[in-house]
Parts: sequence; C-alpha cells; structure tokens
Amino acid sequence: MRRALALAALLLPAAALASDSGIGLNFAEATAFAVHDDIETRAAGTLTGDFRITGSHGLQLDLALTDGASGLVGQIDAHLYMAPQADRKYGLFLSLVDVDGREATVAMAGVEGMVELAPGTVFSGRAALGYARPQALDFIAVSGRLDHAVTDSLSVFAEFGLAEIDEEALRAVTRQGRAGIVWEPAGRPFALTLAVARDSIGGRDARPAETRAELGLSFRFGATGGARRPVLERPFPSPQPFAPLIAAGLF
Repeated sequence: MRRALALAALLLPAAALASDSGIGLNFAEATAFAVHDDIETRAAGTLTGDFRITGSHGLQLDLALTDGASGLVGQIDAHLYMAPQADRKYGLFLSLVDVDGREATVAMAGVEGMVELAPGTVFSGRAALGYARPQALDFIAVSGRLDHAVTDSLSVFAEFGLAEIDEEALRAVTRQGRAGIVWEPAGRPFALTLAVARDSIGGRDARPAETRAELGLSFRFGATGGARRPVLERPFPSPQPFAPLIAAGLF
C-alpha cells in the first residue's frame, strides 16, 4: 500500500500541471491516515481526481486502501455529476469494495448531492442500494456530511451513515459517526485532519461499538484550498457502510 500511495503522490502533481483551468483535471487530492483503535494503529490512504467533462459536468474518481484487521481493503468509486450553479452539484455514483485474500466484494450504486447552505457551510448526502457477495446480501444505505468554516483556515465537520441488511445470513443495522476539525490554510496545498469516529452494529447480529481516532494529512493539486473553498473544489465523500461488518468479521 505504501508503494502505491507513493507512486500516486508522484503522478498526481504531474497530471495537475499538465491540465488547464477548463476541460480536464479540475483538482486532485491525496490523503494518508493513521487510524488508532483500542488495539493498534493502522494506515489508510485515499486518492481523488476530479475532471471537468463540460462546463457544467464532471467526473470524480476515488481509490482508497485501508490496512484492516481482516486484511487489506480496497475501494474504487466513480461519481458522474452535474454542477448547474457554483454552489451545488449532484449526480450518480458507483462503488466497488474488495477484501484482499478472500472472497468478499461489496458493490453500491446511488444518488448524491452537495450544496452550500450558507457561506462556508456545505452539506453533502447520498442514498444507495447495494449487493455483497459471497453471502448474496442486499442492503440500503444513506449517509451525510456537514462542513462549517470557523475561520478561513479552520473548519469543523460531522458525518453519519446508516445501512440495513435484512437477510437470513445476516440481519444488522450499521451506524457510523465521525466528527473532527480540519486545518487547511487558504492558498496552500495541504490540510491536516483530526477526527474521532464511532461505528456500531445493531439488530440480530449486533456487535459492540468501536471508537477510533484518526490523523490525516492531505495534499491538493489544482484547488485553492482553505476552509471556505467552493463546492466545485470539494470532492464527494465516499463512505463504506460495510466497513463495520468487515472489521467485526461478520462479512
């Protein structure tokens, strides 16, 4: 995972420099996380590229790798969106997750949107239908995130996520919460995130809740940065509602 992230970190700046401000690469972002739970500290990383297809349409692509207790978890997401105004965008997304070393695949598709509710306050949300194998599990999921700029360089955020699986093999409701602060100086390419997350599983196959701390360092290319950056310079979140089930060994 470290080699893949290092290679991507070298390639993304080159892609950003090769693009212009019109059609093509809009911005790119690379983030490395240290995640600490009650047992140990693990690594995670994400790469995002946002491309303008037309003046009002875009495509966002994401790659995420997480060093989980049950093995390396990889996730690929594609977001096709429309941005009719500078303060909002919405569209469709596809997501695919795979656990290394065993047969465990999760696929999702749905709708999502992002809107600036007030200057410096942005809400994003999504709703999805999904399928997981090998147990042939159908599920529904919703999630949302609220960001609020406290200053030009400091923002706070809160996220939530819910998913329901009601099958004979697995009956559970996953609940995910995450909140934190982001320091992102305006006009600079980097950001520092400090967050606390808590996942729980309810229902017939309930498991104890898990709390973890996260420290993330991000580098952006092609975006102005800052806590008040516009919607068109913000990526759609790519949550994974099956993450608590994978971590608990239920899937």
